[in-house]
Amino acid sequence: MKVCIVPYGDTWTHQGGHKTQQLRTAAALRRTGVHVVIGGAGLATTQPFDVVHFFGDPTELTRLGRPRGRLVVSPVYFPATVRLGPVRRRVGRGASIVNRLYHGLSRVRHPKLRASQWERFRDSLRAIATADLLVVNSVAEGRLLSDDLGRYTPGTPVPPVAVVHSGVEPVFFGGSAERGRALVGHGAFVLCVGRPEPIKNQLALSHAMRGVPRRLVLVGEVLPGNGAFLDACRHALPSLVHIPNLSPGQLADVYAAADVHVLASHYETTGLSTAEALAAGTPVVIGRGPCVEEYFADCARVVDPDSPKEIRAAILAAIDAPMGCESETAKRYSWDRTAQELLVAYGG
Repeated sequence: MKVCIVPYGDTWTHQGGHKTQQLRTAAALRRTGVHVVIGGAGLATTQPFDVVHFFGDPTELTRLGRPRGRLVVSPVYFPATVRLGPVRRRVGRGASIVNRLYHGLSRVRHPKLRASQWERFRDSLRAIATADLLVVNSVAEGRLLSDDLGRYTPGTPVPPVAVVHSGVEPVFFGGSAERGRALVGHGAFVLCVGRPEPIKNQLALSHAMRGVPRRLVLVGEVLPGNGAFLDACRHALPSLVHIPNLSPGQLADVYAAADVHVLASHYETTGLSTAEALAAGTPVVIGRGPCVEEYFADCARVVDPDSPKEIRAAILAAIDAPMGCESETAKRYSWDRTAQELLVAYGG
């Protein structure tokens, strides 16, 4: 079998879970004997492949023409309520009302911009619907995608959907806490691995960490436009430590050294850093959401991401009483499992 994986446009530019998912999927497929090529939309539409597996929004690909082989799309889907909903730049349950108010005002003040955003969103859904197969990370993600296709592109047939779980690299099961503490500075700390940005909610986490006798360490690249958000986090918690990027081996050590890993996001399709932290045996706190709860609810403390008070309470509870199931939970997920599930889906 010859497979062309077409990654996100920024895969080679920015670090993140999207890059990990694509490259580890390709490597795992190669271990099964599949011939995998990683290329752009132009290659995928001009060369013969059994499967063209596109990650993200396939609008560009569909404009160039249909691939010769079977078109598989992993949209890593953010539903309309997230993609076109309020940007959460303020913190707390009351602030969520203000966020929605500002969002509503923006629709009144900039109707053409909002109309353009919705049209691009519908174009994306229509492009996704041209796939022969949709591959999602969870049952919940598939349901959200199918619901939006039915609601916003009525009459468009929904392609078959296959659930293929994300994996965890073996390196994260063997980190050294001693090396991790040396990397971030000795002393106890709470960790959040993820790009600082409103959807990942590090601002609420920074507020939640006030009064917690631990440092907060953020690991993740700051994308253009999010510098002010990181500044707001630092203003809320001046002791915050930010590290833009670490190698997988260094990250494994930092996971092992952390007292708790917190990813109190407003939305995640998997939350790969949560799985990686569990592999290190580190207790985790996650933001409430159907996709991440499908993966981790039985071994994570689940919180309302709009409540710093609830996040703080969960952090303190995790420090005092780890659940004890962390590594075993992470062992459910491997990139080799991902490859096997994909082979089944490709052959379907």
